[in-house]
Amino acid sequence: MTLDQVAISPVFPLWLIVLLAVLGLGAVFFQYWLVRKRIGNPRAAVVSLLRLGALFLLISFALNPSLWARKEQKVSQSLAILLDTSQSMGLPGTAGRGSRLDEAKGILLEGSTPLLKSLTERFNIKLYGLGESLRSLEAEDLAGLKAGGKEGDLAEAIDGLVDKHSMVVLFSDGNLKWKDDPSKRPPLVAVPLGDPKGYKDILIKAVQAPAMAFRGREVVIDVTVKGYGYKGLTFPVHLKDGTKLITAKNVSFDDPSAEVKISLSFTPEELGPHHLSIGIPPQFGESLTSNNAVSLSLKVMKDKIRILMISGSPSLSYRFMRTAFKNDPSIDLLSFVVLRTPSDIINVPLQEQSLIPLPIETLFTKELKSFDLLIFDNLPSHLYLKPIYFESVREFVKGGGSFAMIGGPFFSDEGRYHGTPIEEILPVRFIEREDYRRDASWRVGLSRVGKDHPITRLSPDEAYNLNLWQEMPSLDGINLLVAKNSGTILLEGGDGTSQPILTVGHYGSGRVLVLATDYSWKWYMGMVAKGKDNWPYLRLIERMVRWLTKDPSLDSIQVTLPEKRGWVGQEMEIRFKVGEEDSLSRRKGFVSLSVFDPRGLRIKSQIKTAGQGNEYLGSFLPEKVGTYKLKIETPASRLEENLVVASPMEGLDAVPHPEQLEMISTATGGRFLSREDDLLREIETYAEKTESRFIELRSSALWEKPYTFIFILILLATEWYLRRRWGLV
Repeated sequence: MTLDQVAISPVFPLWLIVLLAVLGLGAVFFQYWLVRKRIGNPRAAVVSLLRLGALFLLISFALNPSLWARKEQKVSQSLAILLDTSQSMGLPGTAGRGSRLDEAKGILLEGSTPLLKSLTERFNIKLYGLGESLRSLEAEDLAGLKAGGKEGDLAEAIDGLVDKHSMVVLFSDGNLKWKDDPSKRPPLVAVPLGDPKGYKDILIKAVQAPAMAFRGREVVIDVTVKGYGYKGLTFPVHLKDGTKLITAKNVSFDDPSAEVKISLSFTPEELGPHHLSIGIPPQFGESLTSNNAVSLSLKVMKDKIRILMISGSPSLSYRFMRTAFKNDPSIDLLSFVVLRTPSDIINVPLQEQSLIPLPIETLFTKELKSFDLLIFDNLPSHLYLKPIYFESVREFVKGGGSFAMIGGPFFSDEGRYHGTPIEEILPVRFIEREDYRRDASWRVGLSRVGKDHPITRLSPDEAYNLNLWQEMPSLDGINLLVAKNSGTILLEGGDGTSQPILTVGHYGSGRVLVLATDYSWKWYMGMVAKGKDNWPYLRLIERMVRWLTKDPSLDSIQVTLPEKRGWVGQEMEIRFKVGEEDSLSRRKGFVSLSVFDPRGLRIKSQIKTAGQGNEYLGSFLPEKVGTYKLKIETPASRLEENLVVASPMEGLDAVPHPEQLEMISTATGGRFLSREDDLLREIETYAEKTESRFIELRSSALWEKPYTFIFILILLATEWYLRRRWGLV
């Protein structure tokens, strides 16, 4: 024991302890002076020294002396073993060892002295699986562990282990997310898996393609193709629309690890959604073929709205509607006006007539699909159209085209539409009695739905819009109709009984509109006669066309698709907002979401309110790769969208990256190991360098020791014995 191992902590002020010591010393000298004459100086000194020793020991207890003991202790190492379980770990590992995950299991569990068992005997071991998230594992979980899911975020995983483990051992092929951070992280020992030299693969690494295109305009898709293990190979990259081959281009690899960028272009002619795919034929020896193809969804829209209008006579309705169409530069109008009927007798040779015959057969058998909107304006169709052309009109609308009928004396063609495809697609029914009346002035008002419908909501100010329609001039003639259940009345008028004036509906993928009057031109001239602007009429005609041709700006249902591509087995969420015109539908709960898989089969989906009352969140779980059709419906509106769901392996660059692991281990102050190393010895050696030690200090008060009191008793007993023997007691 040395003095630096003894510490004092006085229980009384030090001056008082010194005073007691001085008084005790004085008392001992006084005793010596009293007894030395009786027993002599030597014996008096012995008795006094014994008394002085006992007294000073008792006084020293006030100093509270303690004895300190120092002992060095080692901290038992806590190691985290991370197994990468992302999708790339399911690919072949080093020759003959199954997948890369199987290779990791073999290292940990196989052999005469399994690595996991040896490490468990020397350290506190905790197993983790690293996929899209970090999850805890037990040793018995390893045998059934499967690879799958996206690559894991190693930086986030390690940050979660900082306070739990002193070192991390990682088994991975290097396909991990990593963000270097100056914050302190435990050292990482990396064990690489997979064989980068023997890996062979061709993949579509990146695709840049527009989500929307215009009919008749070239679309360019940029494709980046990456290859590993192939040199001097030439192969095609093809672009398909469904099963139809659009274009293809050959690509050559001059280097075993090559990257080539190409452009594929085509000009779409058909409107609507197109399900495109870019693919590469599988090559011999490829480790992975599911990344040889990428699916795309392209919506082709109109550059200009093409309208075909056939009018039964050169009326004021035709004149002002044509003026409105010509006022819109985005509209390409082809109009025909009937000036004479086939029954008219004209004693002039055909070649000398200035009027050309209506090219009915060409229009309805060849050209109809090239138009976006077909309008019958007060047309006595039986004079010009064969019943077979009505079938063409129905198929046109069913396939996504638009159809409108404008009223007048010949609107119903004297009941000849009864039982025809035209009657089937219209949102109204003809009445059997006379359907056209001009014996009264018909006031027009907005229906409940019409107050908020994009066609009749000419102003965003609800009160102003209502007042605007109240000021509209009356109509001198209307057609008497009855709306079908599938029809939505926007404008109505009558002399005590409500009559539909403007009615809209859907048929197949197309939209249909009926304006049951040939006096809508009064909303132009009548407003001008009142000294007001004619913009309400022009805006009404424009919005009728926009709604019929499905202009997205007028959709009452606005959909927000996920920004990132979805994967099979990952729940997809779609947000959408229902317009104000569907407020009644929302109150009644008539908002539905239907999801159809790539085979056209309806699958389970969910819908719930989100945010405000007109916002919804839909979700579904895709189980197959391909394009899913989403259909959102209310009684007043309907919208269809497409969503591409890919394979988790699509676009996956799964070549092993040992250099990434080496960089990460260096950044954390760890070590990169080779499979040829003695992993147990290397891990133990590195663990010793990072081993934590601490000094344990223990103190014990001397007055707590029993031998101290025994020594005091011995001193006092010896003094008493000598006093008794020498005659002082």
